Amino acid sequence: MITIDKLIETNEIRIVSGEGEVGTSEIYNGKRTIRAIKMRLSKERCGGDRWAIAKVLYRTGEGVEVCVNIETGECC
Repeated sequence: MITIDKLIETNEIRIVSGEGEVGTSEIYNGKRTIRAIKMRLSKERCGGDRWAIAKVLYRTGEGVEVCVNIETGECC
């Protein structure tokens, strides 16, 4: 089984944030640790005025692209 730590080492990480139902997505280029990503999400959330999630995208051995929420570990 692949852990979140292993996933964030080499795969693309995207931060999706916004207000209401509208959000924007950008590639995360910061430090590749869960702590650093969570700090970035806190900054994006602006003390509760906005929402933000971090997703890591990777391909399985069968070539299927999978998206995982970094905070919860759930597929998205």
